[in-house]
Amino acid sequence: MNTTKRILILLLLALITGCAMHTTRNPSFLEGKRLIAEGRLEEGLGKLEQAAREEPDDREVGATLARERDTIIGQILFEADNARLAGNLDQAEQNYQRVLNIRASSERAREGLDAVDLERRHIVLVNQAKEALAHGDVDGAEKIVRGVLADNPMQSEARQLIKALSEQIARAEMSELSLITEFSKPITMEFRDTSLKTMFELISRTAGINFVFDRNVQQEATASIFVRDNSIEDVLKLMLLTNQLAYKVLNSNTLLIYPDTPAKQKDYQELVVRSFHVANTDVKQMVAMIRGLVKARDIYVNEKLNLFVIRDTLEMIRLVERLVAINDFPDPEVMLDVVVLEVKRDSTLDLGPNMPTSVTFSAVPGIGTPAQAAADSVVKMSMIKNTGFEGLRSFTISNQARIDFGRTLTNADVLANPRIRVKSREKAKIHIGNKEPVFTVTNTANVGSAASATYIDVGLKFEVEPVVRTNNEVTLKALLEVSSNLGEKRSGSGENAATAIVIGTRTAETVLELRDGETQVLAGLIQDDLSRVRSGIAGLTDIPVLGDIFSKQVRKHNKTEIILLITPHIVRNVIQPNHFESEFYSGTASAAGKLPVTIRKTAPRSLAMESSNSASDGGYMSLGRARSAGLFGAAPDLFEEAVTQAREASPSLTLRVPESVAGGREFTATVRLVTQDPMLSGELNLTYDPDTLELVDGGEKSGMRSLKLGRDQSTGMTAVLRFKVISTNATSTEIALQNLQVRDETGQPVEVNLPPAASIRIQ
Repeated sequence: MNTTKRILILLLLALITGCAMHTTRNPSFLEGKRLIAEGRLEEGLGKLEQAAREEPDDREVGATLARERDTIIGQILFEADNARLAGNLDQAEQNYQRVLNIRASSERAREGLDAVDLERRHIVLVNQAKEALAHGDVDGAEKIVRGVLADNPMQSEARQLIKALSEQIARAEMSELSLITEFSKPITMEFRDTSLKTMFELISRTAGINFVFDRNVQQEATASIFVRDNSIEDVLKLMLLTNQLAYKVLNSNTLLIYPDTPAKQKDYQELVVRSFHVANTDVKQMVAMIRGLVKARDIYVNEKLNLFVIRDTLEMIRLVERLVAINDFPDPEVMLDVVVLEVKRDSTLDLGPNMPTSVTFSAVPGIGTPAQAAADSVVKMSMIKNTGFEGLRSFTISNQARIDFGRTLTNADVLANPRIRVKSREKAKIHIGNKEPVFTVTNTANVGSAASATYIDVGLKFEVEPVVRTNNEVTLKALLEVSSNLGEKRSGSGENAATAIVIGTRTAETVLELRDGETQVLAGLIQDDLSRVRSGIAGLTDIPVLGDIFSKQVRKHNKTEIILLITPHIVRNVIQPNHFESEFYSGTASAAGKLPVTIRKTAPRSLAMESSNSASDGGYMSLGRARSAGLFGAAPDLFEEAVTQAREASPSLTLRVPESVAGGREFTATVRLVTQDPMLSGELNLTYDPDTLELVDGGEKSGMRSLKLGRDQSTGMTAVLRFKVISTNATSTEIALQNLQVRDETGQPVEVNLPPAASIRIQ
């Protein structure tokens, strides 16, 4: 009874002591941990700091405060960076300020605040560029946007605006004539074997453009050109290209014309120096690509700063700029969430009597034994025969007899959850284990032996090489190796024998493809060891039934399994440039960076130039005929008068068909609205005999087809229909136009006369 009371008193004292230890824990420390768990981070850190001030010698409080402070700062900075990248600058600024309130020396938070201020200035500049573009100041808008991109190449609004600018204007050189109003006027020229001097003189008088010629330009050379309704820019470039000439813009209406030869290019072409900072690619590879594609003149490479400086024409600089932009992308990255679980199950059964296995005894000196024999520890059977058991000095049994009823179960789970971030096509390695030493003994004559240790990795080793695909899938080349120390092994016997450890290894290697966020389980690396040991008294263990009673059994079952779970999370994927960024003109083989010389379609309103004396078509003025009558001394009002007369001509509708068609053959009927006002639109019906003709363009074959004409239609002011003669008899048929309605840009009707029905003779 007294013993029971003592035990209860001891338990009660232990309980009171534990409660006292718990209640003496700093309440500020407990309150801080609770607040942090509830998400009130700053308040929780304040409580932990208070606990650290109250108990400065408590290592647990100090370690917890440091760990929680770093974790909270990292979390807030992560949220701030995401908010800044998403455009939520106010939220990002608040989070950066929160970090500074926690740790005033945080450089990352200060850099984040500077980035927020810079982003706000960039937004203001981009808005100014948009306003300039809306007012037609393309050059000014481009300069503003390029300044923003120089500070931050990843500014989203600036990147979108520069794409819009590049798509809106053909911008590859500073002297782009389309940016000058005088060169955008439409013009028509028809000259045959006319001197260049005459052509340039007519363009100068017509458009008010000044030309300055190099002394080596052969102005008396003749050329022929026939173009209609095209801008002065396109016509002028075509003339210069076909006559091996080049130009340089002096001001808004003055051009310098010079021969397009290497010597003159060195004299007149201005060179630009530009440095390119390569952020994500090896600068040597970038320069090798540029030299192979564009044949740049002068390039200097600074490997230390990973930049290169180029000196070339502005056209070449613009081309290099686009090449760098589509090749200097950051490498894709993936976050690998790895879970390694090692499950161990050990079972040991130790059951049965542990019987003595040996007996040791020795003789007493002087009892029937010689002194030498008594001194020996070995007792011979002849001694026992002579003296009996009284002559034994000692009698020893190797171990005491006992009965074991042992059963041991061991369950061990080793969990590791590493997270590693790796670039695409780079290897990542994870090793969880230890390094086992392997000693090597070196014997040297007359010196002795020296041992050196070599360490090998033992444990779990995981190697992975991810490849991020453009379809948000990750190809993983994984290698899993599990090794363990199985013991030692000697190379021989004696002092000079070398000892090595035995390493057991299990390896699995595979290549698999996973989607972003998909988890794959790699299991089955199982090691299952089963051993049974039976021991007892020799002879008795072989007797049935008695052998089980007088023998001991030891059974060991060890099972180990490795389970690996891997989940890829794509942090940054491959940036795919759009069609406009990935495909662009690069000039010719002799002049890289030049825009293609094309003749673009313009409105039908234009000036006209002819070298013949025939009357002009469609109301265009004939400069050839006017020049022969002494036009160059007259006032330029004649040009405006002719253009006004052409614009005021009333619109008309025409229908053109062949006069005769053979049976079974096809022909075309063309309907055209002839007008100088490109804003007109019209609707009408075309009728034909369905028993004689068949429309081969599809649609209903009812003898009528509705037509629409205008600038919004794919065919413009012209409609072309294909017919097939299905009648085998020689006869005639008609195609007529009906129900014509023409309206101007304001929706007001415009009067247009219908042409007469067209007759076709069937042969």
